[in-house]
Amino acid sequence: MRRALGILGASTVLSSMALPVAALAQSAPAPAPAPDAAAADNGTGGLGEIVVTATRKAESVQKVPISIQALGAEKLEQHQVSTFADYASMLPSVSFSGLGPGQSEVYFRGIAVDGGALSTSGTYLDDVPISQPGRMPEVHIYDIERVEALSGPQGTLYGAGSLAGTLRIITNKAKIGKFEAGTDVQVDAYGKGAAGAMVEGFVNIPVNEHIAVRMMGFYDHEGGYIDNTHGTYTYQLGDDDPNTTYTVDNATLVQKNYNPVDSYGGRVNATIEAGDWKLYPSVTYQYLDAKGFFNYDPRVGDLQVHDYSPTENVDKWVQASLTIQGKIGDFDLVSSSGYFRRKIHNTSDYTYYSVHYDQLGPGYENYLKFRDKSGNFINPTQSYIGRLTQTKVTQELRLSVPKEWGFDLTVGGFFQFQKMAQDDDYQIPGLSQIDLATSCADGCQWNPAIKRDAFYNQDLNQRFRDYAVFAEGTVPITSQIKVTGGIRVFKANNSVYGFSGVASQALKLGCTVPFPADQRFSCVNNNKPAYNETGETHKVSVTWQVTSDKMVYATYSTGFRPGGTNQLPEMGTYKADRLANYEVGVKTSWNNKLRWNAAVYYEKWTGVQYTVIPLGYFGNGGTVNAGAARVFGIESDFDLKLGQFTISGSGSYNDAKLTQDFCVLDPATLTPISDCTGKPDEIAAAKGTRLPRQPRFKGQLSARYEGDLGSLNDFAQVTMHAQTLSTSNLDTYKNSLLGNTPGFVSFDFSTGVSKDNWTLTAFIENVFDRRGELSKNTFCAIEYCSGSSRTMPIKPQYFGLKYSMRY
Repeated sequence: MRRALGILGASTVLSSMALPVAALAQSAPAPAPAPDAAAADNGTGGLGEIVVTATRKAESVQKVPISIQALGAEKLEQHQVSTFADYASMLPSVSFSGLGPGQSEVYFRGIAVDGGALSTSGTYLDDVPISQPGRMPEVHIYDIERVEALSGPQGTLYGAGSLAGTLRIITNKAKIGKFEAGTDVQVDAYGKGAAGAMVEGFVNIPVNEHIAVRMMGFYDHEGGYIDNTHGTYTYQLGDDDPNTTYTVDNATLVQKNYNPVDSYGGRVNATIEAGDWKLYPSVTYQYLDAKGFFNYDPRVGDLQVHDYSPTENVDKWVQASLTIQGKIGDFDLVSSSGYFRRKIHNTSDYTYYSVHYDQLGPGYENYLKFRDKSGNFINPTQSYIGRLTQTKVTQELRLSVPKEWGFDLTVGGFFQFQKMAQDDDYQIPGLSQIDLATSCADGCQWNPAIKRDAFYNQDLNQRFRDYAVFAEGTVPITSQIKVTGGIRVFKANNSVYGFSGVASQALKLGCTVPFPADQRFSCVNNNKPAYNETGETHKVSVTWQVTSDKMVYATYSTGFRPGGTNQLPEMGTYKADRLANYEVGVKTSWNNKLRWNAAVYYEKWTGVQYTVIPLGYFGNGGTVNAGAARVFGIESDFDLKLGQFTISGSGSYNDAKLTQDFCVLDPATLTPISDCTGKPDEIAAAKGTRLPRQPRFKGQLSARYEGDLGSLNDFAQVTMHAQTLSTSNLDTYKNSLLGNTPGFVSFDFSTGVSKDNWTLTAFIENVFDRRGELSKNTFCAIEYCSGSSRTMPIKPQYFGLKYSMRY
């Protein structure tokens, strides 16, 4: 393992730095080709140009003075990318944790501490943000122009959701004057799991010389690979009486490969030209139904769990956007409007929360011992039902000065409104129908079911409003040196309204329990004043274009994430966290055969937002500010074309640590103790503790051959993925309970043939079926539920056959 990691690390981060020297020894640098020339040269053995819009204008990735990785349509297809997890494995600065499709959290460069009501990283579908913490929407990757990963804070042209980095998914736009279409059919299976199939298609229709429409659709059935095996558990029901027990058995839920995924959706967009104006309307819809758990329990067995109640995540969303480009006089105007609506219905097994209370021993009858009207004990096992609706409206305007002015300047304004409405039940089925006289230790004075069968209910609305004005400009100092400066001034406002708690808390407020099942906000215990915050972020960059195809840059940029009000009523507010990035990078091309980029950076993170789950609050928690941290890092990527062979690699090294002690939570105030210096018992994580979730090294190395096989074109590709171990939690005691996720190496292989307009590809991912671990997760507070933690693995061995046709 260590030897393999060392080989890959040397190849992607160290050995890649020697490649320019070898190329220099062969020939002098050639001028960078124009876009058309680059495209033409690609057909004769050179590397094609990659055009990105990371800076809100189209330009070569080699001319953008930030660290950016762009995965074009060709590379996405070559690696059979269809999901977030697929392309995240190809991005060295990106890590993630998650519970399954549509339930992931994205991190950049080691800025990877769970906390806050907003993510540390922004996710955009075209120009519209769609981020949501812990629940990144699963955008199906098909008919996609490229995926861009912008590392580091993007606080000038991107706002609050881009503290540490930004993911951009850029769709193919309708093309005027050209008809094109395509279909893709795939059959696949997991090595030890079930079979699946996928059908995809697109069509581009030129309506007339000014209008075109493009449509995409897909259906994907993915077979499962987690087995829910037979298990039983006997509850002691919170006492030491051997005559009062209840045994649960999951026999009716036993199933092999019980986590299949069905998803379907489509997109319709148009291009409309009217003189100097262009309109790009687009609508995307997706539906996802993911059954079962995607984390497994190593204590039960490989890719196995013991679940005692159904688990399913139904996630559907629609995004509508309109981008308008035009001129006002000689000025370029861009307007981007977006609407995003998402509904999630999530049911989840919560057995091990109940098991924990049962294992605490006598004294917990009021959590477990309930009788029905016939005097029989009911099953005390909890399950979770989540109902979440997210609405997001965004508007951005950008105005750029004429190119003839001799410098670039873009000014603009941004507005975003978000609302998240949730009505969640932590329920015991049948709790609303118990017999009060014989239930609980001495008979219940009230029914503990607060709403429906919920023992604990969260009925909350969260609202976020963001306003910003920004400006970014570039001034040439000489023919080779340019200076870029930017500023973003923002105002953030957010609030929480509703109820979180159990029946006894509602009764203390004078509310009637149980709450009406179909009514919201019949009781309110969280109605704090809205949280308001203003501030600014900055960017300064100096670019030296050494030659036409070699550039050196130095960048200082800052990012922010607003503070807010906690959902847990007993917890107060938390402040914004901020990130300052100091970065030096190089971008080079060598005779259109080698492209090599690298960046070295230092990042300072202050006011770190961190999620804590206080004991005694039924597994719910909030966010506190955990002090400060820093990251030293390097990232590098290269593409080398050698005749019929292409070798590509990317890698990153991130050393992320706390720069001050993080103190334990004061149980009286539910905030960290203000000063724990020299008090080991009050230190949750000492200065120098690693930040969790991010491996120090992550890299990828691939080799591709393209040749001729008679009248056919043939190809073969092998890819190696690797990463080192990562910690699981910032709190060192909690991390000792969960344990680290070890490093791993995995391989993918694909081969195929093509001719004219069709391609046939056979592939196998994770060839040796390695059980790489991405994260470890618990059902409730780690102190309670670490004994039943589950592990999120990389995709198990997965193979398939894909046929593609283009018209």
